[in-house]
Amino acid sequence: MDLDLIKKTTEDLLTEIGFFAKVEVIESEGSATVSIDVGEENAMLIGFHGETLNGLQTVVSLILYKRLGVYTPVVMDVGGYREERAEKIRQMAVNAADRARFLVKPVELLPMNPSERRLAHMFVGQLPGVKSESVGEGSSRHVVVSPATTEEKV
Repeated sequence: MDLDLIKKTTEDLLTEIGFFAKVEVIESEGSATVSIDVGEENAMLIGFHGETLNGLQTVVSLILYKRLGVYTPVVMDVGGYREERAEKIRQMAVNAADRARFLVKPVELLPMNPSERRLAHMFVGQLPGVKSESVGEGSSRHVVVSPATTEEKV
């Protein structure tokens, strides 16, 4: 994995769209994690619910694929946003699980992108007495947390 190429590609793209950023790239678990800091403009680069950040991640991945000819998994983070979002998703999963067990009925979470839904499923999977599934289509796809049946609890 060419970490220098990933860093340069990210820096060049950010410069082209008007951001002067501090970029760090590390390899972890077979993917490259790109940490970006643009100071007071971090929120602009993250966008609404991380949409701008996800778009930037997609564009950098496509550029790298064009240059290298192979897919390079890249995870972009701006100002610790991904970690904060993961904690919020964990809290939502725990709250939904508690409500599902208390009410003995399914509880729906808000729509999320695929990576966020994956996190929600992972967090719910660690909790006793509940299960999760994704329902819906496209941008309306969301996680439903339900109480586990007697057979599923065993």
